[in-house]
Amino acid sequence: MFTGIHEHTIDKKGRTSLPARYRNALIDGAYISVGIDKNLVIYPIEYFEALGKEISSFSLADPIARKYRRRMFSKAELIEFDANGRFLVPPYLRDEFNFQDGDKIIFTGSDEYIELWTAEGWKQAEAETFHDENVTEEFAKLLSNRYV
Repeated sequence: MFTGIHEHTIDKKGRTSLPARYRNALIDGAYISVGIDKNLVIYPIEYFEALGKEISSFSLADPIARKYRRRMFSKAELIEFDANGRFLVPPYLRDEFNFQDGDKIIFTGSDEYIELWTAEGWKQAEAETFHDENVTEEFAKLLSNRYV
């Protein structure tokens, strides 16, 4: 399980370092792809492959399913970590999500995967997630439907 919030930087070559507490779970590598919330996501290989099987079961005749498939797989890359947990954020993902040399990268644990944010993106997501009363009410509905 991935939990917590960790801050690192990205260097001029596009490398950053995976937080130490996440490294053992990703010894064999991981996939990095675009997230749904204008962020990047790091998935353990097994989780990404299971997610891929589920997405592949969606009908090709469904245009939304095709777009979702395209979104998940066209920008996904297998990444490897060096002995210090460093990895390369692919250039096209750095450009698209505006990760620049020296910028802070925020890693947030999200149970079975890790989200990567720019500092500004995380500030917005954090405000929406933790300080928006409407979202808090929706969380309550989600939980009450689940545990009733």
